[in-house]
Amino acid sequence: MEKSVKNKSVNAFSWDLFGRLFTQSNTFIVSIFLARLLGPEQFGLIAMAMAFISIASVFIDIGFSSALIQRENNTPLTYNSIFVFNIFAGIILTIITYLFAPLIGNFYGNQEVTTLVRWLSLIFIFNSFNRVQNVILNKNLNFKAVTLRTFVASAISGTLGIIGAYNGMGVFSLVLQTLSFALIGTILLWSTSTWKPKLQFSYSEIKKLMGYSLFAFFERILNNIFMRLDVLLLATIFSPISVGYYTRSSSLVDQVTKYTSSSIIRVLFPVLSKLQNDPENYERIYFRMFSVISFLSFIITGILFFMGSDIILILFGEKWSNSIPIFQILIIASCTLPLNSLMWNAMMSKGKAKENFYYGFGKKLIGLIPFIFAIYFGIFWFTVTWVISKFIDTFLNFIMLKKHSNLSIQKHFKLFLIGFIPLLPGFIIFELLEIKLLAIRIAFSLAFILIYISINWFLKNEGMIYILDIIKDLKNIISKRINLNRTYID
Repeated sequence: MEKSVKNKSVNAFSWDLFGRLFTQSNTFIVSIFLARLLGPEQFGLIAMAMAFISIASVFIDIGFSSALIQRENNTPLTYNSIFVFNIFAGIILTIITYLFAPLIGNFYGNQEVTTLVRWLSLIFIFNSFNRVQNVILNKNLNFKAVTLRTFVASAISGTLGIIGAYNGMGVFSLVLQTLSFALIGTILLWSTSTWKPKLQFSYSEIKKLMGYSLFAFFERILNNIFMRLDVLLLATIFSPISVGYYTRSSSLVDQVTKYTSSSIIRVLFPVLSKLQNDPENYERIYFRMFSVISFLSFIITGILFFMGSDIILILFGEKWSNSIPIFQILIIASCTLPLNSLMWNAMMSKGKAKENFYYGFGKKLIGLIPFIFAIYFGIFWFTVTWVISKFIDTFLNFIMLKKHSNLSIQKHFKLFLIGFIPLLPGFIIFELLEIKLLAIRIAFSLAFILIYISINWFLKNEGMIYILDIIKDLKNIISKRINLNRTYID
């Protein structure tokens, strides 16, 4: 059983990791072209429109996706019922968003946002057709189909966005990119998925999932609101250009967190759900993954802090220079974001959706404090207090997991400090030296990597050791496939 889960997990992780590397690399390249073709104002406008779209998207399945993955026994009728519900919800959301788009424009005091929101509302319909297929593939750890679909959709939609920007479509090139990604991704998923829906609906099947899904939904809606609250409120205080600088920096930080951990977390949720009644293996796998994610997150956070100014200027150009201070502050919190996501998924895998919601609500109240600083002191101090709030979230999650999953607070702190202690003096020394030359910044980053790895090797960090084991497993898999191909050819 354990070996089977491990083999499936390694295979799923491999597909998802490499798929995300290719997809994020493609997305990153596309963002460079778009950032050079468009200005901060266009990115600010699309961020303002997408803030409402992202919040409303949670209503498509009101937490049923998580419930289907967490629940061990689902019938065809269950999947069909959720599918029908999703389609209905997607159509209703599109209609409501289209009708209320002028109110969103009035909220920002910018009627161009009204038009953007109306076009973007089509996302609800497109995405409502792929939720159940995604759930089934994720539940079965079949990330190959999901990976290929995402990569192809990302490449095509990114190309369309660049073509639109080059031909003077302005902010609507970003709309074209977003809509085409949703539509193409759904079409590809339907063409590769073996599960085909039937027009069956049972309210009793929906009701069985509601005890879990409603609290998962409440947590996700709160989370989405607070994730977008920065854009929602900052856009009412500052100009679209200022919001553009902030969102460009924020999106770059988001890409970092995706590179470091999203593949692990996506695979880990269904794996932990399967082990929810096996406390010993559950705890062992959880802390191993916590160690892996912290190792990756802290080292990448350090590199990007030291090289942040060069990354932005080289990739996006001088017109984005005002976003450098914001990026360097936000990147400090990037090491906590994947850890917080992991802990959230650990709670959900145990079926603790209700408890997650209540704790999440309390943490969101703490997250309102940075907006007070935004009003009185500006975006710079908003980002500082926002970073502090993310570290507070992490420590509160340690307490939450101890209470509801009996996962040691001391072990959480130990693994966290192994990653953070080498990082802190690096920040301080870098700022004191005020390094101006690019070559010295590169040398400083390389020295940090060497010291960081050495410290983790000396402390026998389980995460680093496990990563080396994964690399060996992947090499063996590749070697076997090469040998099989040679045998077949011979």
